[in-house]
Amino acid sequence: MNNSIVQKWFIMLKKIWLEKDIESVKKLLSEKFEYYENPFVQPLTSWSEVKKAWEEIKNEDILVLEINPLIIKGSEGMASYDFIYKDLEGKKHQSKGAYYVRLDSAGRAIEFRRWWVRQ
Repeated sequence: MNNSIVQKWFIMLKKIWLEKDIESVKKLLSEKFEYYENPFVQPLTSWSEVKKAWEEIKNEDILVLEINPLIIKGSEGMASYDFIYKDLEGKKHQSKGAYYVRLDSAGRAIEFRRWWVRQ
């Protein structure tokens, strides 16, 4: 599982998030994609929408970020994640959730979904 294209995708997602390298998120996405930031709203389908969603990480003091693949089958995978950060006022926030990703033949997401609960 460690060498799978999906495993590498999750590793890159974590690296980009920790480095707050928003521009590199584009490398994770296929030209046509559906990016579900929230399961109750329509997916993001353009780079500008995804970039705007990622802007919030600029103000996060990341304390913990774990992304652990649970299921990988071919070009699809699911992972759990645990995230703890402090906001600009020093208040700690924690969320836990799951990711689902489906990749194209180049290893870029054509579908990405996340579900989470905040404490």
